[in-house]
Amino acid sequence: MKPVLFNNVEFKEIMQYVQELVKQSGNIPDEETRELTAEILKYFDLMHREPLSRMLQAIERSYPDLKDTLKQDYTINTLLELYDFENTNLPDTKKKK
Repeated sequence: MKPVLFNNVEFKEIMQYVQELVKQSGNIPDEETRELTAEILKYFDLMHREPLSRMLQAIERSYPDLKDTLKQDYTINTLLELYDFENTNLPDTKKKK
């Protein structure tokens, strides 16, 4: 297994920076570019949400106690929260808006 790339503080800083970039993307003056950026972000989300959902379902079926262990890791739990999976037994693949 590869070593951890970012510690929790660095990961939090990265998350905050990405959130700021997403906010800034809403202020792009060119409407076509702004819409394209929003569309890219939407499909980037969906591209990650589906496999994450399937991985969590596999964990629930085969290793039900593992999900609780994984949720203790800050970066993993942050990802679960980002995709609205942190409080579910089996992931709901529909993102809350």
